[in-house]
Amino acid sequence: MPRIRKKTSKRGTTHQREKLKHKVSQGRKKAKKQVRKAQAAGTTHKKSKKDPGIPNNFPYKDQILAEVAESRRQAAEEKQQRKAEKRAALTGINVEGVEDPQKNINIDENQNDGQGFDGIMSIRPAPPVPPTKKPVEPSTSEPAIPITQGPASLREVLQKADVLLHVVDARDPAAGLSEALFKEARGKDIILLVNKIDCVPRESLASWLSYLRLTYPALPFRVAEAFLPSKPNPPVSKKIPVKLDDALGSDAVWQQLSKAKKSGEELVVALTGVTNSGKSAVINSLARADLLPIYNLNSTISTKGPHTTTSTSELVLEFPDKKGVNVRLIDTPGLEYVRAEDVEEQEKEMARARDILLRSRGRIDRLKDPLFAVEHIVSRADTQDLMLAYSLPAFSKGDPTSFLAGMARASGLIKKRGVLDHAGAARIVLRDWSIGKFARYTMPPGSPTTSSSANNEGILAILKSRKELRKAEDVKLVRLQPGEAEKREVLLDDVWVIDEEVGENEVDEDTGDEEPTGDEDGDGADQGSDSESSEEENVDDEDEEEVPELLPPPKRKRTVSFAVVPGKGKRQRRFGKNVTQ
Repeated sequence: MPRIRKKTSKRGTTHQREKLKHKVSQGRKKAKKQVRKAQAAGTTHKKSKKDPGIPNNFPYKDQILAEVAESRRQAAEEKQQRKAEKRAALTGINVEGVEDPQKNINIDENQNDGQGFDGIMSIRPAPPVPPTKKPVEPSTSEPAIPITQGPASLREVLQKADVLLHVVDARDPAAGLSEALFKEARGKDIILLVNKIDCVPRESLASWLSYLRLTYPALPFRVAEAFLPSKPNPPVSKKIPVKLDDALGSDAVWQQLSKAKKSGEELVVALTGVTNSGKSAVINSLARADLLPIYNLNSTISTKGPHTTTSTSELVLEFPDKKGVNVRLIDTPGLEYVRAEDVEEQEKEMARARDILLRSRGRIDRLKDPLFAVEHIVSRADTQDLMLAYSLPAFSKGDPTSFLAGMARASGLIKKRGVLDHAGAARIVLRDWSIGKFARYTMPPGSPTTSSSANNEGILAILKSRKELRKAEDVKLVRLQPGEAEKREVLLDDVWVIDEEVGENEVDEDTGDEEPTGDEDGDGADQGSDSESSEEENVDDEDEEEVPELLPPPKRKRTVSFAVVPGKGKRQRRFGKNVTQ
């Protein structure tokens, strides 16, 4: 029978009260759990206390409030004045000469002599209208230094060149050397250009210069500020003009090239080196102009991926101290090596890790299996430097498992049931390696005497010492064992084809045993080696696994499903996990 009388009592049932209590207790438990997770990850923020203001019984409260209001008014007037001056600077109008017409208007209350208002009290002049700027049409003129297409293969480049300017990375110069290339360029002037000297301590550079000069002339170099690699996720700010003519060591390079200049002939210089050694940036620094596109880590976030050289380019420059004497520079892609077939699987894995870390092209922290690369780093790195860099407890020398376990605990990468996320910790190390936060340096084998010329003394004085680099906040300085010169044969007759930019989304994701295509690696990828093919084929797309968060993933909910038992009309409850892919 329906209820006729309206319910007057607001008292609920015992089930409703217990239900509310359960919800409140569950909410409190959830909040406490979130606080514990935030404390473990170190992301807790202290709440700032609200300003209580001036008490009402304070005797001078009105005076203080009046002073505060006056200071705010003056600040607003100064802000408005700065805006007006900035607007005047842009439009070209003198603000001081233009008077406010409203200030000079005096309205007399008895002006109408008792008559009614006629509708017009005064005619005020309109404020001056700033002149409109004419749109600047983009210039379609050709650059001052034309760039032409160069030879199609490395053999043709070596036949055409008079001087071979081989660019190596100052962090590990020996790993960038190629015995097969120097053997093929026998009879030509070979100059070693040690680039990226601002990334290593002063002591390391001085030792490497003395060691390399035992075989070939070696010159230190740092590209101009405009071509230095930018930091990832740079802050959005006003554009500040960067310098194009502040390269270190450019004068020594021109002096060395002038010694090899033949009278009456144009000097042809070919720049060679592995991928991402800075060949295009060196040419831009010598030309003091932005002519060739260079590698930029921030472009790896976009769909196009980082730009590296895929074919040769030629441009003609003039000697700074000799008018009318030209030098032709040839920019080449990175060196490519022949695939090693009769090699054990362990040696292939080591060569692959060495090539990926040496070139450091793209987001290497998105490798499907980042553990093998970190194992190679730990095997070469100094244990004490790794402990100081990442604030880790002591671990065995050359033990990647202990190192990754300490990294996972320090970063809060703990999975369900206390399992440590070694892959996530390895990706953190590889990310620091690719963006330059993992600053590394090597020392040459043996202990050669460090003898530097007068030009080098000025450059070495500018660089930081090992102790100064360790004090830097955003740098983790680690010493590595020096690499070995490459003994594999160089691909000389492969033709470089002009190809469009290859992004990370276009890279094959299969295993690293397949043959890579000819132009997939960009600026001289190691086409024939196992390492370079695996590097390009193991970089994940943006749809693949990203760098893990510092907190463990949330727990999956349990769901209840029902199934009809055949032959009966009843339902039977069946528990199962909701698996998402």
